[in-house]
Amino acid sequence: MRVFVFAYDRFDDMTTSLALEAEGIPHTVLCHTEEALERFVAGNTAKRERLIATGNGKGLANQRNSALDMMAEGEWALFLCDDIKKVTELRNYDRTTSATLPINLTNQNHYGKRFDNPISMSQFMLRAEQLVTKCETHSCKLGGFAGINNPLYRARHWGYNIMADGRAWVVQKSWLRFDTKAQMVDDVAWTALNIKHFRSEEHTSE
Repeated sequence: MRVFVFAYDRFDDMTTSLALEAEGIPHTVLCHTEEALERFVAGNTAKRERLIATGNGKGLANQRNSALDMMAEGEWALFLCDDIKKVTELRNYDRTTSATLPINLTNQNHYGKRFDNPISMSQFMLRAEQLVTKCETHSCKLGGFAGINNPLYRARHWGYNIMADGRAWVVQKSWLRFDTKAQMVDDVAWTALNIKHFRSEEHTSE
């Protein structure tokens, strides 16, 4: 699965590309201009061969549309923000078979510690592939990951027809494109468009 990192102004402190590079995971870093590209290279936050200057104006929606243009129809890709420092998942994930965890006010601290379990980027790539499989099962073209730390909001393994946090997505290319008039809330707009056109009909009540 192709991986895109969307870089903006973190010339000296972008972390995502370095984390991927450390584990030999191929990826493409999209920045806006040739000047920005040179500054990322000078800042040692991305290798030159990973970087592409799109020539787009400012805004994530523009960059994400460029990533879609680089993909084949029906292809899946992982879209990542540029400042990922660590990825965590529930400890003993593979032995957790229940779709809903019994998290409550009494045991939330226990589960909070279980969720604060760092994993490698390679392991995260495996989870992204598994998410793609889940999306395809329900004919969805967008999948996200937990965007909040509070264990009380993380009891269900899967959520449907809800907000997908734009910091990390799996996206399948279709005819749909990002609304370039919604630059500041592009992840909200993109989630809404996906729910409108590709909602999981078997979970419309959730």
